Amino acid sequence: MLRTTSLLLTLAAGATLLASSGCQRDPDEKIPQSHRAEAAAPVERERVTAGTDADIAPLETTRYARTLVEQLDLVGADADGYVVIRDLRPLITQARRIEQVMAGPLARAIPALAELGGGTGQARLAQLERARDLLALILAGLEGSGLALDQGMVVSFGQEQPVVAFATEDLQRLAALASLAGASFDLARSCASVGDVPGWVVCSLGGADQLDRYTPAKQGQALAARLADRVGGTALEPINVAVSLVSDQTPIDAVLRTDPGLWELTVPVPDADASQARLLRAGPAPALRALVPGTSFMWTRVDPTALGAADMGALGPELLTGELWFGAVDHPNGMIAQAGIHSASAAAEGVSSLAGMLPAATVEPEELPGLRLDFDRASIELDGGRVPSIGVSMSGDPAQAWAAALGVDPRARVWAHGDHLSVALGEVQSIPAALARLEGTGPSAAALAGLPPTLAHSLIAGEVALVMHVVLDHWQAPPSEAELQALLAGLPQTSRPSSTAITALFQAVAPWSTVDLWLSRVGSARERSTWLAHVSVVPFVVAGPGVDPAEAAAAQEVLQAVLAGGDPQAGYRSLLSRFEASPRAPSYRARLGDAPNHHAALGMVELGVVAGLSSLAW
Repeated sequence: MLRTTSLLLTLAAGATLLASSGCQRDPDEKIPQSHRAEAAAPVERERVTAGTDADIAPLETTRYARTLVEQLDLVGADADGYVVIRDLRPLITQARRIEQVMAGPLARAIPALAELGGGTGQARLAQLERARDLLALILAGLEGSGLALDQGMVVSFGQEQPVVAFATEDLQRLAALASLAGASFDLARSCASVGDVPGWVVCSLGGADQLDRYTPAKQGQALAARLADRVGGTALEPINVAVSLVSDQTPIDAVLRTDPGLWELTVPVPDADASQARLLRAGPAPALRALVPGTSFMWTRVDPTALGAADMGALGPELLTGELWFGAVDHPNGMIAQAGIHSASAAAEGVSSLAGMLPAATVEPEELPGLRLDFDRASIELDGGRVPSIGVSMSGDPAQAWAAALGVDPRARVWAHGDHLSVALGEVQSIPAALARLEGTGPSAAALAGLPPTLAHSLIAGEVALVMHVVLDHWQAPPSEAELQALLAGLPQTSRPSSTAITALFQAVAPWSTVDLWLSRVGSARERSTWLAHVSVVPFVVAGPGVDPAEAAAAQEVLQAVLAGGDPQAGYRSLLSRFEASPRAPSYRARLGDAPNHHAALGMVELGVVAGLSSLAW
């Protein structure tokens, strides 16, 4: 599993490689024969059948006691914003899970992390404990308040204090929860019945006068239609939480679904056409034919005309299609980054030109003592022809640490063939031929099965412009000695935290299996389309197609034990032995560490890229 220090090493090595490519050399100077790559023999094509909507398993959706329109009917007539919750129980359950994480993995990891900075972590632990106590108090108050949790609540915002409407069996039982709002909160004076909605009451800190002015607008249909328009036609009935607010005359909208197998937040991107989002373009994803099921990856489609406007030189719309992606390949093992191209011959000429600038001698970067880079410009054989390429072999202690942490050979190669310009790390003597034989128009059904159904459907529809898919299951496997050494390199032996403490830190995300950040564009015409940002989280404990209640209950027991400090490997091994044919079996294998090492590394590289881009933006 790749950790932070290994990631920094990888990025530094990549930067050195890019910098070295600018070195000039005599084009007649010979590259030593020993640096030439092995030729890959031509192979027959392998057709990758792209998945369809029919291949995506249906998502088990929550059934709500009240429709969204019925909830929206209760928004106040003079409100200029609202928060609607249809069922409080999933939110409470998720908050309880966070409470367990705070009391378990985070509490175990904080002292070890504090030692890295020379402290004890006691102040952080005390702060964490106070936050957990407050969360537990609020949750206990909600659960014992007499609220009809399955009926949800409606919060109306206007010029005065917010007005909260909810269903309750006994208003007096709200006293304990109301005390959290302040000792001066008078339940009798601040709450009243909602006249024509039996069992519902409305409360406000604004007192009786504001309550007298509260009137349900009964405009649920109109509010639902406006919300649907703002979130680009997103299906509203599956959502649990809807938010519509106004800040500085700018509308802010969001919807959240809390289904058993998927939590997904969707937010319209404001003024997308006038911002950086104009650099992106939604469309098909043919490069994802190479996507290995169950692995992390990044994919995007950039508007080629925007590249031309940015004065990218040869890397403009005449050469690039705009499609970019980064992911894993298996058999041979490695990591690849590809850019879609219109002309392989034009891209190959660029590779040849760059190869002519490579230094013949070994490069030893001052920034990374002990690392040695040897370049070659050997051509490789693909489809019966010779294709120019650039290779680099890395050696020395830093390269070996990098290879151990990433799980791939410390070798790289750049080439252009077919419809992509490619960069590969790992078994580069075989990867080009393996990629060349793939044919297909998109990800396979097996690859789609590892994604949230909403994302999978949008990919098939060509609505996605950007996606970062991170598989968190890999992070639950215990770190190897090599990984620990890479992570803790440079720290004195006496101040190094134990592997148990480091494992506890990663266990803070044990309740969840995958997380996706993605951007889509919906709408038939550019001027009438909507950009939507999504965050999709798949829980570890999933009940749904192919996962019966007994398996979900067993996974719940294992997760509870892990968060409490039990033996995770024994628990995940038990799940795998009992439910080997389950759709969740790849998750159990990943948590046992049975997945290839480079699969785990991908997610950490993705986070490093995001962190790097964020730092540049700031």
